[in-house]
Amino acid sequence: MEVVLRFGFIFSFAITFMYYISRFAWRRALRDTNKQKRARILVSLGIREPGKYMFVGFLHPYCNGGGGGERVLFEAISTLQNDANIISVVYTGDIEPLPDGVSKAEILAKCKERFGITLREDLVAFLPLRNRYLVDGSYWRYFTLLGQAFGSNRITYEALGMMVPDVFIDSVGYGFSMRAVKNFSSKIRVGTYIHYPMISSDMQRRVRSRSSGLTNSSRIADSILLSGIKSVYYLILSTFYGRALRAADCIAVNGTWTHNHVQELMRHTVPRPWTPYVPPVHIVYPPCDTEQLARLPLDSRQLCSIVSLAQFRPEKDHEMQLRVVHRLLTENAFLRRAQGDRRPLMLTMIGGCRNKEDRARVDSLQMLAKELGIERNVEWCIDAPRTLVLEKLRRASIGLSTMVDEHFGINVVEYMAAGLLTLSNASAGPLLDIAVPVDGEVTGFHAKQLETYVEQAYKLLTMPEVDAFLIRERARKHVVNTFSDQHFCSAWKTKFWDWLVPPTLLQLNEERIQEIKEERAQKALAQVQRAKEREVRRIAAEAKKQV
Repeated sequence: MEVVLRFGFIFSFAITFMYYISRFAWRRALRDTNKQKRARILVSLGIREPGKYMFVGFLHPYCNGGGGGERVLFEAISTLQNDANIISVVYTGDIEPLPDGVSKAEILAKCKERFGITLREDLVAFLPLRNRYLVDGSYWRYFTLLGQAFGSNRITYEALGMMVPDVFIDSVGYGFSMRAVKNFSSKIRVGTYIHYPMISSDMQRRVRSRSSGLTNSSRIADSILLSGIKSVYYLILSTFYGRALRAADCIAVNGTWTHNHVQELMRHTVPRPWTPYVPPVHIVYPPCDTEQLARLPLDSRQLCSIVSLAQFRPEKDHEMQLRVVHRLLTENAFLRRAQGDRRPLMLTMIGGCRNKEDRARVDSLQMLAKELGIERNVEWCIDAPRTLVLEKLRRASIGLSTMVDEHFGINVVEYMAAGLLTLSNASAGPLLDIAVPVDGEVTGFHAKQLETYVEQAYKLLTMPEVDAFLIRERARKHVVNTFSDQHFCSAWKTKFWDWLVPPTLLQLNEERIQEIKEERAQKALAQVQRAKEREVRRIAAEAKKQV
């Protein structure tokens, strides 16, 4: 018994000591050095004049990916740069001197080339995340979501260790990062832009129904025991994820599907006698290059040209696209040969590769195309520059997207703005927000299974040009009015930034700064007065000695 008590005492002391280190000593050490860290960042940006700057930190481990999430990040930074007193700091694993990291100039150049966004170099800084691998799904072979939850929490502490901002924005939507920031200081304003919730009710539903898919392997789906264990695992994870989301001061989401799931997750909690705080959740549609794409002509299209614009990630389901082309060519021999102005069917796959796993995925897709005998009907444009993307969109007739539960679908918006007929999965963003009927008229087409994809694609390939032109025109007008850069900037300010950093808070902060300045001025005046008195006493003492 004595041994047990001694062990319990030692264990309790160790836990208490670790808690003190993590909650008090660590925070105090960071606060003591944070001023110097901010000063070094300002010097690196060429800012040496004194002034009060607001530091806004963006957690975005893959800021150089070139995808829709990165467009949101850089457009948000561009919006904040309207105020020269705001310094944006991006915590990322894509910056030098990390392995495979690039320079700040290269990141900004790619941002300008890919998105057409020009950022002021003197108002944005990048800090390296050395533990980014912890949020990479390939790093966690089992319990991937739990591992990524731990990883996001860990890299947040790493980010705070490099510099504690005034406002912290998780621009990816990890969720668990916000709890870490609030644990450090409740005074830091915390917000997140969620592209896709870490776990959703759809994922839980697939496990309960034992349906195999990207997030539920056939091995688990075929086992009642494993499905039950995973269902409990998802239930626990969703509960803690909802709790972590409630730590935010404001949440922005990219569409109706994400909004509904986030609201459900935050309500999904253990019953308690009080009502927990639920932060406001606003829909802020991501920015899309509708203005430039809308200048492309609606006519003069290559009738049998299909384009796919998506990063080569597993959830994009590029394999489905290859099988759709294979089935079309198998069932319709005329699509294999040219007829007058009609060329043979061609699928152009445009996308970026983030890492070696994505490049290996491209290799496997190219092998599949050869196995299906359609390699001559598929064109690959990997990490293509914006000019080439625009050229492909100008010539193509159909835009194809096959991702299930595509949280938003920027590529579908770009298809419609560029004047393409769209064929997307009948779920989430494309179904609920983008390719929706306007005044009862169709703007886009949807499918779920291979057979329906083939049916709809054939319908689009053989549609009369007059009907196709009307749909292209209607779809373009819809997305230009709803998903433009200007619409995002306005919504970002009114639905997110003004809620995250309300004017009243800024006014109180300015009043506090003014009080500090006045206190410092009074102290400086008092020091000068004391110095004068000392000087008078010194002169009087010297005069007395001479006498």
